[in-house]
Amino acid sequence: MAFTKKTVRDIDVDGKRVLVRVDFNVPIKDGVVGDTTR
Repeated sequence: MAFTKKTVRDIDVDGKRVLVRVDFNVPIKDGVVGDTTR
C-alpha cells in the first residue's frame, strides 16, 4: 500500500484560513541552515 504525502501545492487553500505548524529547530551556522536533512 503506497502512501502519498500531500503538499501545500496539492490542496486548494485559495481564500481559506490556514494554520501551518513548523519546527525551525535546525543548526544555523553563519546565518545559514547547516543541516537540511532534519
